[in-house]
Amino acid sequence: MNSSLKPACEPARAGLGITILVLLAGLLTLLYGSLAALSFRFAPDVPVTERPILAALGILAAAFVAYILAIIVALQTKADRVLLVIIIAASILFRVVSVYSWPILEIDIYRYLWDGNVVAQGVSPYRYSPEQVLQATSHRNIPDDLKRLVQLRKDSSINTILTRVHYAHLPTIYPPVSQAAFAAVAYLTPNRAGVFERIMLMKLPFVVFDLTTLVIISTLLRLSRKHIGWSASYGWCPLVIKEIANTGHLDSLAVFLTVLALFFAVRLLRNFTSVGRSRIHTLLSAVLLALAVGAKFYPVVLAPMVAALWMKAIGWRWASAATLTFVMITTAVLWPMIPWKAQPSSTDCEVINAKAESVFPAVPSDTMTTPQDPSTGLTAFLGHWEINDFLFMLVIENLKPTMDGAPEYRPWFSIVPHCWRAELVAATSRWFLLDPSRTPFLLARLITVVCFLAILTGLLHRVRLSEQPADWLQVAFLLLAWFWLLSPTQNPWYWTWAIPLVMFARSKAWLAIGGLAMVYYLRFWLMNQFPNQHVLSTPYTGAMFFDFVVTWFEYAPWFVWLMLETAWSRPLHREDDRSSQFSILPERKDLFS
Repeated sequence: MNSSLKPACEPARAGLGITILVLLAGLLTLLYGSLAALSFRFAPDVPVTERPILAALGILAAAFVAYILAIIVALQTKADRVLLVIIIAASILFRVVSVYSWPILEIDIYRYLWDGNVVAQGVSPYRYSPEQVLQATSHRNIPDDLKRLVQLRKDSSINTILTRVHYAHLPTIYPPVSQAAFAAVAYLTPNRAGVFERIMLMKLPFVVFDLTTLVIISTLLRLSRKHIGWSASYGWCPLVIKEIANTGHLDSLAVFLTVLALFFAVRLLRNFTSVGRSRIHTLLSAVLLALAVGAKFYPVVLAPMVAALWMKAIGWRWASAATLTFVMITTAVLWPMIPWKAQPSSTDCEVINAKAESVFPAVPSDTMTTPQDPSTGLTAFLGHWEINDFLFMLVIENLKPTMDGAPEYRPWFSIVPHCWRAELVAATSRWFLLDPSRTPFLLARLITVVCFLAILTGLLHRVRLSEQPADWLQVAFLLLAWFWLLSPTQNPWYWTWAIPLVMFARSKAWLAIGGLAMVYYLRFWLMNQFPNQHVLSTPYTGAMFFDFVVTWFEYAPWFVWLMLETAWSRPLHREDDRSSQFSILPERKDLFS
């Protein structure tokens, strides 16, 4: 009797899953709509102390819980076209609801808008800092290209945008492919558009890239024989929606190009096409990966893995040709950022302490009109920036000589004896002729890079014999994830680099990062509420309390979870058990397309 009733129960169970998903989609729509409405209390003219940061974090936390429930339900629902349509339709709705909003606690989009107008004037955005443009006047004897930028200030909207650019003393750090997107938006923007309208127009192409990435992800899931319900892990993710549709981060462009490059690369393993088409797909993946590096530098960490995949799929000759193509296009695309003078820039000795920055930049003071080295912004970012980090912080705070520092700058977890640190920094600075104030950061960079290279080597060794796309995509995810975890700049939107591939991870813990990363925004509340006061009887003021205390609650339990789950997990299974190793819940065979 049970066997006769089972077929009749399946449609009912599938219908229940769809119903629950629709209800969760409705709830998420209300939450994202509430966040969009709340964003107008984050408008630039609202004092920072009056911004409802805790309310926004509460909405995002509720959305993350609903998101996790949606993934669980989607994975227990029959994988068919109806499920995919619901996931994609809801994903579009969430972004439509979220895009009409002020960016919440982020102002990077002002740099995008300014850079786009600079490029539209035929001037390199790497040539002058916004601060130089603000301080220059058209009546002085200044270069013609700088004079054209000064003329932009006659437009009140552009002048307002210019005054809101963060780190205005530095030229842009964004690579040329992103600059092309900024310029395209600038060309298409009506001259009379206000600041808010310009922000909306800048967001739109990034939302389009974001949604296109979702379509590619659904194709990768079919290619890898994984449940189509995993599409919700990207399409419904609160972090992705907040950082792209609300904040307008350009990362969606690089993510789109990277995921598309991986699609063409792993497709080679399935032998769906002829030899000629396989070679075309190989070159396409090389070109796309190079363009992705030209949009945001991070995809370069995937190059060794993709090269190994090419070698396995099509042999060393075409793999070598594809590698050469990647190197040549990457070099050509990044050429405008290559340093053109040997002497250091005036900003090279400046410490860019991102942890101590306020939301808006200080009043500009630079009056120089000399063009800057095109690598100035990138050099400052790679050599100084540190924010929301954990592993990197553990390393650097045990390298800094802090005996003479104020108590609020002494981390409680700095356990290496001061004399050892001082001796190491002094010796390294002397051997390599480094500024002692920069040496701890560079040493920490070196240590974390070595750790990442060890992870890269181990993952490539593990996957070298696999012919399954899911295994290679899992390696791609882990490379991006550990690159983020070892970075000194763990901005929440950087985690969107890895989210498109999170469904290929073996551990459930990785899904939690999408929620934990947003704890970063609590730092702004602490900075506003405790600018000079000690928090909870600690020696730390608001910003330092977040850096030295809150980050431990953000990351330490998660690392314990990851280690325990990794220790208890089974070895990597092959195709007959590929489904269960990545899923949140035990899955049935009829759940796969």
